[in-house]
Amino acid sequence: MTIHSLAAWIGRHKVGTLRYHDDTGRFAFDYDGDWTANPAAFPISPALPFQRPVGPDGATQTDELHSVNVRRFFENLLPEGKSLEDAAAAHGVSKGNLFGLLRWVGKESTGALSLLPEQTTPPELDDSTREITFAELSERIRDRANRPFNVWDGRVRMSIAGYQDKLAVLVSDDGRLYLVEGNLASTHILKPEPLSPKLAKLVANEHFCLTLAAKLGIATAEVDILRVPEPVLIVKRFDRVKSQQFVERLHAVDSCQALNLGVSHKYERIFGSGRDVAHIRDGVSLEKLFSIAPQTQSEAATRMGLLRWTLLQYLIGNSDAHGKNVSFLVEPGGLRLAPAYDLAAVCVYPDVEHELAMAIGDEFDVSKVRAFDWADFAARCGIERRLLAREMNRVAKALRKHLPSVVALPDYATDERDMVQRIARFALAQTERMEKDAKQVTKVRLD
Repeated sequence: MTIHSLAAWIGRHKVGTLRYHDDTGRFAFDYDGDWTANPAAFPISPALPFQRPVGPDGATQTDELHSVNVRRFFENLLPEGKSLEDAAAAHGVSKGNLFGLLRWVGKESTGALSLLPEQTTPPELDDSTREITFAELSERIRDRANRPFNVWDGRVRMSIAGYQDKLAVLVSDDGRLYLVEGNLASTHILKPEPLSPKLAKLVANEHFCLTLAAKLGIATAEVDILRVPEPVLIVKRFDRVKSQQFVERLHAVDSCQALNLGVSHKYERIFGSGRDVAHIRDGVSLEKLFSIAPQTQSEAATRMGLLRWTLLQYLIGNSDAHGKNVSFLVEPGGLRLAPAYDLAAVCVYPDVEHELAMAIGDEFDVSKVRAFDWADFAARCGIERRLLAREMNRVAKALRKHLPSVVALPDYATDERDMVQRIARFALAQTERMEKDAKQVTKVRLD
């Protein structure tokens, strides 16, 4: 039997070993004894505890089921769509070869894990930096049709989930950008405008939505717009902490990983909304998202954070708010809700899908959500309706107060100002509907 293996590290601590059995196609992850004995240690995912769980019948989890759980966790680290195809092509492996991809791109991913060959330890890695000038960044943005944006110097430079073009960089104190290798870690993610004209001005859109979210009392990733001169959203990584000496990696999982679901389950309707499959809703839902709260360090704080996040998606029309857009930092005391990221007003684009990734109650059409659906949402997620109504009114009041100042920010170019104003008009219309629903939500009879 041929067994391939990679060592998983967090900083200078070996966490465990990822193994792939070529003959059976099974994966396994075994924790290192020194890691589990460390009082500050933690499992890398709720689905992969230090000891395999025991079922009601007293039997330990089978190798087959363990393999499924391991695959689900690690496949969620990879990019998706064309970014995944580019990563596979750059290293000459099939995009379905999970272990092969992790071998090449697992050194720096979302969270703290670094996957290295078994015989390699972090001290043996050669640290290197490679500066990216604004001129070179501009040239690569314009040439994305010919050269993948995540491949530089013949190598994939990051493994971060999602469809958008992204590049992880270290930003120096004087604002210069660097690709880093070895034990060095990135601090920011660069996201240029998508190539598709259907998503025009997405950089300004996301910057506006994240800035507005912060004003509404929602913890968000810090963002700015870099112009090289093409606009690039520069996002400060919440899973990295920079000090004067080094960059510390913080471990994180997205909600698919926390719920032990594969990347194909990031949408609630895993097969789409066709007549014969719309009833199949096995993916991440708001109800499942709120079920993670008891595993966090403060269940009440997590539930409030998720409630505000949900209300925001409705207000800005972010129909693409799916399971991989919510993450949790993993700490010895349990999970902690991470700052919000990937916020965009999708419904202002006429040529993209507007169906909600996760239904509010039983409603997937954001334009049809009413008081009954909010009451249904509250019942499914275990939210007291008076609390929901109070928070709906608080968020609505905060939006009316702060929206004008966010619209007036000097960050947006003249051709981006129309997009920002369109989002503002949409959000105000949604706010009016939500205020009306807040008056009725405690009176609705769900029977």
